Amino acid sequence: MKKMIMIASALLITGALSPAFAQEGPPTQAKVSAPAPALVTPVEVPQIPQVELATAAPAASSETVKPAAAIEAVKPAEAQLSACTHCFQPLLAGYSGIVAELRPWMEEMEVKAAAFDHRLSAIQKQINEKDDAIEKAKLGTDKKAMKAAVKLLTKEHKLLMKEYTMASEGKEAFYKKFSKEIEKKTERYDKIVESKLRETLSAASQ
Repeated sequence: MKKMIMIASALLITGALSPAFAQEGPPTQAKVSAPAPALVTPVEVPQIPQVELATAAPAASSETVKPAAAIEAVKPAEAQLSACTHCFQPLLAGYSGIVAELRPWMEEMEVKAAAFDHRLSAIQKQINEKDDAIEKAKLGTDKKAMKAAVKLLTKEHKLLMKEYTMASEGKEAFYKKFSKEIEKKTERYDKIVESKLRETLSAASQ
């Protein structure tokens, strides 16, 4: 590129000097060398973009500062999110009180229900054993002894069946009582929750 500029400059200079050259004859060495400083001037032009790039560099660094500034601006808004956490405490306290009261009562109910199931299962096992004993007694060769054994086993079987019925009725009564009690508790718990919810909404609206 420099070479082309120098050649072009030389041609321009030669064109400018051609009239004088035609009138005065062949130029001396002093006349030809006099315009030489003009050849240096076009070479300095390509240095200008380097100065522009150097001055543009700080602009890129200023762009990197913006995200950090934006993050700092968000922090106060984030701090405001935890300003009213206490507003929800009444509702939480209400539910905590209900669970604290309900848990031991439910555990007691579970123990009683399991006891009914265990008792009924044990009685049913004895009934099944009596059934097997009666069938075996009927296989006896001595009819008199067989009849006496079957009669006794049948009596015991009936007692077991009665016991099973009583246990079953006791279980049914237990669950009826449980249903009534849990219904009453639920109504009372609903009132507690509604009251605590009103407190929560009131605190949150202030």
